[in-house]
Amino acid sequence: MAPRSPARRTYDRFCPLSLALDQVGDRWTLHILMALLGGPKRYTELKQLLTGAGTNILSDRLRGLAANGLVSRATGNAQLGPVIGGLATWGLELLTGTAPGSDEKEQRMFDRTWTLDAATEALHESYQWSIDGVDFELAVRGDKIIRTPGRTARPAVTLTAGNSTLANLVTGRQTVAEAIEHGHIKLSGSKTAIRRMFNVTGFPLVRLGF
Repeated sequence: MAPRSPARRTYDRFCPLSLALDQVGDRWTLHILMALLGGPKRYTELKQLLTGAGTNILSDRLRGLAANGLVSRATGNAQLGPVIGGLATWGLELLTGTAPGSDEKEQRMFDRTWTLDAATEALHESYQWSIDGVDFELAVRGDKIIRTPGRTARPAVTLTAGNSTLANLVTGRQTVAEAIEHGHIKLSGSKTAIRRMFNVTGFPLVRLGF
């Protein structure tokens, strides 16, 4: 006899937040929806974005989302776009180390297995970011990204912007080219290096526009 799947936990409360979380509160579910808000994705693309989620997690989550009318073959539920975008925007200060109370001397290592491909699996390069006046290096070392406060000597790309601009890029309100045109972001480095930087740092929904 095949093992039974564990019962799905729900809040069972007369509460709109509880009911919403019953639909999308499982781990990885919001990642799937964010990926689909950028347009349809092949199963293999979603599987890459969810590296580390486990063998059956993606299939299970997609079945649940489809059953609840939150995804279709076209895209994710557009009603959730502002919600997911708001969460991602809130998380940007944590990503860039600019959140109130952040330790400016703290180094942090991030996993990037979900952005690995054959061309970048052995990548060893650094980027200089200055976000809202806070300088830090993003060092790509194979399947890791290391964020270190301060400046780096020979970055492949330098980026200067504010978290508000990054939020516009991540949520699709602005392309990188538009942000450059309006003076909201400054980038130096080759176009190839800039494209590679956005890919390997995990900004899959950012539209470059060039």
